[in-house]
Amino acid sequence: MIAVIAFTICLVKCLHHCCTPLSFHQEDYWAQYRSCEKDLFIRTAELHAKVLAASNVKQFFGFVALDKDEKEMVSQYPVDEAQPSPQWQEITGMYLYRENKGFPLYSRLHKWAKKVIVNDTDPESREMALLAV
Repeated sequence: MIAVIAFTICLVKCLHHCCTPLSFHQEDYWAQYRSCEKDLFIRTAELHAKVLAASNVKQFFGFVALDKDEKEMVSQYPVDEAQPSPQWQEITGMYLYRENKGFPLYSRLHKWAKKVIVNDTDPESREMALLAV
């Protein structure tokens, strides 16, 4: 049983390397890019959520109890509102590697930032759009 599982894993890895359109270095870069994007997105989302929450609490109570670092953060990064749902839908979901005019698009966020998703009617370029719902 263990041999079958080990063989299957080896076979899947070999097929993956044979079928990928990317070279080893491109795939390594793509993995690093996604990791960096994820880390930055999480940190920025935490900061955005905290600043937006502080703004909402201040609007409700008329003030907000913040320490010195938080006050500096709120004044340095003003946030008016949350991102609209259509933008969240464009960057959320499963992503398959794509290129646009010869340039790689490493993630749905990268694709959105390059303005490729907006008004795109090509079904192949809207990969996995149904999974984002």
